[in-house]
Amino acid sequence: MKLNSISASDQVTQLVVNKMMEKSSVLRFAEFYSMNGSAEYARKAATATGGQFRSLDSDFPLNSVSPVFTNPALRILGDQVQVDQAHERRGYDISSVRATELLNFSANLGRQFQNYFFNGDSMTSSEQFDGLKVLVPSSQTLIASANGLSVDTGNSDTAKGKQQKFLELIDSLIESIDGGAEYLYMDGKTISRLTSIAREFISISKDEFGSLIRYYNGVPILPAGYDRSGNRIIPHTETTGTSSATTSIYAVRFGERSDVTIATNIGVEVSDLGIVGPFYTHKVELDAAPVVLNDKSIARLTGIIIS
Repeated sequence: MKLNSISASDQVTQLVVNKMMEKSSVLRFAEFYSMNGSAEYARKAATATGGQFRSLDSDFPLNSVSPVFTNPALRILGDQVQVDQAHERRGYDISSVRATELLNFSANLGRQFQNYFFNGDSMTSSEQFDGLKVLVPSSQTLIASANGLSVDTGNSDTAKGKQQKFLELIDSLIESIDGGAEYLYMDGKTISRLTSIAREFISISKDEFGSLIRYYNGVPILPAGYDRSGNRIIPHTETTGTSSATTSIYAVRFGERSDVTIATNIGVEVSDLGIVGPFYTHKVELDAAPVVLNDKSIARLTGIIIS
């Protein structure tokens, strides 16, 4: 289910959720599922073979299934949105002021969720969930080059060779996903470079929020964007070998309680707490945790240099 479907249907909650989704390319396309409690054991993709031959008058060889589980634990992301009562005493329409501040907060909450979806690390803070940087299996990590691959512009043989390798790596990234990648996530600078060197493979359309979406060979290319502080969510300061100026591209296939999915209980909860101290107060919270239920539904290409 999409976040706006699993969350409450009242007008205020839907306004908050839609603003979050507008500012987060993850929340627009990710699938959520409802779980009870704070944590659970979620079964990953089956390990049994997909069929084999047998001889006449003999049984199939033993094909036991070895269940593998992951243990998503919900984390609470949210805050209180406070508006001083003094605005009302000074003649402002307090309902309008509260609505404006709630939507401004919701936009930043969407950006913040997007940041943690990629960069969350429970080892850094136990209050965070693990993001894709932690969750991508090592077997699904592709390295462009030991010390980074500089994807240069230009028409020289050297530049063209690097561009060709870059496109081949993206194709390999897409093909490393079961059924092929549904979405590619990368920084805006990387999208611009990919667009400039592969225009014949790029198409463009608009989504329901009016945002332009580029497609590489039919696969949507989604910008990771910026966090609430204006920092690139997928930076160009990652370290690959001797280079500390590389970036990454992620390939994802979402599913509802399958592939890459997000556990929650009731989605986004918006509570009007009324007056708390000198403030009119809303509380907005989302209990969530990204879960990888199929290791082949996610992959990361590292070591890309966009200068």
